[in-house]
Amino acid sequence: MNENENRSVKTLKVRKVQPPPQKPPFDKKLLLPVFAGITLVLFIVLFIIIGTLSSKITDLNDRLSESEEYINAVNTRVYKYAQPGDVIYLSDPTYGDTWLPVLEDVPVNTRDYSNLSLNEDNRYTYYVNGEKASFTGIDVSYFQEDIDWQKVAADGIDFVILRAGYRGYETGKINEDSKFEEYAKGASEAGLDIGVYFYSQALTEEEAKAEAQFVCELLEPYEIAYPVAFDWEVTGEEAARTNDISPETLTKCALAFCNEIAAAGYRPMLYGNLRMALLKFDLRSLHQYDFWFAQYKDGHHPPEYPYELSIWQYASDGKVDGISGDVDMNISFVDYRSEYDALQKIMGTQDKTEE
Repeated sequence: MNENENRSVKTLKVRKVQPPPQKPPFDKKLLLPVFAGITLVLFIVLFIIIGTLSSKITDLNDRLSESEEYINAVNTRVYKYAQPGDVIYLSDPTYGDTWLPVLEDVPVNTRDYSNLSLNEDNRYTYYVNGEKASFTGIDVSYFQEDIDWQKVAADGIDFVILRAGYRGYETGKINEDSKFEEYAKGASEAGLDIGVYFYSQALTEEEAKAEAQFVCELLEPYEIAYPVAFDWEVTGEEAARTNDISPETLTKCALAFCNEIAAAGYRPMLYGNLRMALLKFDLRSLHQYDFWFAQYKDGHHPPEYPYELSIWQYASDGKVDGISGDVDMNISFVDYRSEYDALQKIMGTQDKTEE
């Protein structure tokens, strides 16, 4: 059924509406003087603002140049941080499988370890875009006895980290490594880059500062392009005076040592293994310092350290020409020599400016 048939028909009445009266056309030329006046006022105001800011900036630069001394920091690292809820798996010998929360304010690893290659000589090399981007090194103490440094350099070693000394874990006495001076001279003459470490057993910030000052005095005659490392280890000996040290106290000792080293113009570094780093250090207070990570390889595998690291000690049974017996092997992911040279250039420029 057509619904229109049931509807009543309505008649629409149309009323004629008179159009409104026409306004006379507006003369646009009348606006030109107004726009010109506003533009002129805005231009004058802008000119005054720019002049005032320029004067303030110049004054600020003059005051900074008179009162501030500073140099550019050398830092090639790009930091990436953990996300909330991230965890670290740790196989603890006492408590078994353990999961630790990731510290969100500590830089995590940013390297692609698929570019890490284990060579036939059991030495690691790291590549970036197909180009070698790592350096091969060793660390030694008097245990290595006599070393032919020319042969070491000829065997592809780029750098060496020497033990400068140690503190006795029973007596607390500071000692110089008996081979340090001999090694430092020999390595320098062979053209190797040098870093050092001190085996600490500090119990207080004062002891840690004393260790750092002792190291700095030893380093004065030498060019130290690589870092100066704080090596504090749990001895496991019942007679060790350091057995009961707390993470809080140890972190304060590490800070005291590293700050003293930095104040002397050297680059501080921390040394440790996975459990040491995660359980004994408070990395939230220490992450500004480079980290030297110790984990020995069992076949080809990347370092299992979740945070940023600069040097990896991956073997204690390395073989290097010029050294009889085993030696610790290291790979540096940082070009410390280039960064050292750049910093020396900056410092030299600053010294000339001051003269």
